[in-house]
Amino acid sequence: MRLDKYLSEKYPDVTRSQIAAAIKRGDFTVNGQVVKAGYELRPNDMVAGELTPVVETATPEDITLNVVYEDDDLMVINKPRGMVVHPGAGVKSGTVLNALLGRGQGNLERAGIVHRLDKNTAGLLIIAKNAECQQRLGRMFEKHDIQRTYWGLVDGVVPVDIIIDKNLKRHPQHRTIFTTTEQGGRRAVTHLHVLERYAKHTLCEFTLETGRTHQIRVHCKAIHHPILGDPEYNSGNGQMLEAVKLDFCHPMTGKIIHLQIAPTKEFAEAKEKCYHLK
Repeated sequence: MRLDKYLSEKYPDVTRSQIAAAIKRGDFTVNGQVVKAGYELRPNDMVAGELTPVVETATPEDITLNVVYEDDDLMVINKPRGMVVHPGAGVKSGTVLNALLGRGQGNLERAGIVHRLDKNTAGLLIIAKNAECQQRLGRMFEKHDIQRTYWGLVDGVVPVDIIIDKNLKRHPQHRTIFTTTEQGGRRAVTHLHVLERYAKHTLCEFTLETGRTHQIRVHCKAIHHPILGDPEYNSGNGQMLEAVKLDFCHPMTGKIIHLQIAPTKEFAEAKEKCYHLK
């Protein structure tokens, strides 16, 4: 058995990523030696160590979240365009994580965040409220058992539905963005379904087989139909891409959850302008 799996069974209330981080820090040893998470345990191996709880150190903030669904185990919020999910370079406050810490979720890794949306992508985001639910949701995302559906306005007229199967890698010159590649990288598959065609734009629905960073945006640029207003892969500062549907089986109750929201006012206005363009 792998060391990380062994420890997961010993600490059922802790996520696999927390355990992997603890092993990487050297909190656990095998026969007195620091090893990797994938180390295969053998008979008579001596595992020693103690798990130190990880507590988020970002500042709790009183930020109102638009909660679309909530129960004892999880909630789904409608993240506004422009809001960062997790603090990073240059962003220390005003994030979803700061808001969750303000709601008292500091005992959970990443305050219960199990996936992300880009800063300029609005829409539905799932948040776990306890460690067991977070761990189960994490496994569901790994197995692609959660269907996320996006709407996007793209430049140009897309003639037919497309399955975009192109690997992604970091851009060699601009390390904050990604590009498609014929060799290496990570496989990414996006299903594009045409909803409406206009004179110079197309309203598309996207579903994902994989969940790579910037996946839809990079794939749209690769087929020469970039997302309207995308500041990094097109031009402008009003990125017209929104996560409008979520479909999944509740990890704790087994209940089928289907959530759908209307596009934002900004999206609707952009769509109306596309409709009237000649």
